[in-house]
Amino acid sequence: MTISSKKLARLMLPLCTAALCAVGATAAHASLLANGSFEDTTIFIDNTGQNTETVSPGDSTSIPGWTVIGNTTIAWIGPLNPFGLTASPNPGGGSYFLDLTGYTPGGGGGVQQTIATTVGAQYLLTFDLGSSTTFGVQDGVLASAGGISQSFVSSNPGNQPNLWQQESLAFTATGSSTVISLLGNLAQNYIGIDNVAVVETAAPAVPEPASWVMLIAGFAAVGAGLRHRRVGLRAIA
Repeated sequence: MTISSKKLARLMLPLCTAALCAVGATAAHASLLANGSFEDTTIFIDNTGQNTETVSPGDSTSIPGWTVIGNTTIAWIGPLNPFGLTASPNPGGGSYFLDLTGYTPGGGGGVQQTIATTVGAQYLLTFDLGSSTTFGVQDGVLASAGGISQSFVSSNPGNQPNLWQQESLAFTATGSSTVISLLGNLAQNYIGIDNVAVVETAAPAVPEPASWVMLIAGFAAVGAGLRHRRVGLRAIA
């Protein structure tokens, strides 16, 4: 039995529409980053006696999931620190956080992590930027992902010793993996970082249902042409 191209298109349209819906539904809402709130303290070592671990540039093992970058050490700070600083109170935060200056005035340390991405998919990087009048304001970071970078600066009014602000950077993946980095670029004695996350917000663009119908109809037409050609060749033979 031969199925016409129009009938084949009608039969396939619901299947194609369902496939498109399934693709859209797979956009992840869980963070793609590991240890984004710095709460994985299984190997945390207080090497300062201040409930703080200082970590040097190039170290990719001390803070699970993260590699330290920049030109100075950073500080991984716990809840019992003597500085009067606390982790971000925003959802997703915890008790531990980073200081990208690492006790170095004006220090420009940072962290980075590579995640798996889908080419053409859209993502959102979010993080909490901490500032403190106790250690000087303002402070800032350079966030980079997917080939784009943007600087973020705190807006402490001058009377907040422990202020956290949520920042975000939208990007489109250009490869199967993407490097996420946060690098301090403005500071006196403190740049707080906490609650870092990356979520997929939109899957790569896919053909519209009408395009699928046209494609299927084209295949059906080619198939019909080949069948007629075989019939003609048999008749000549």
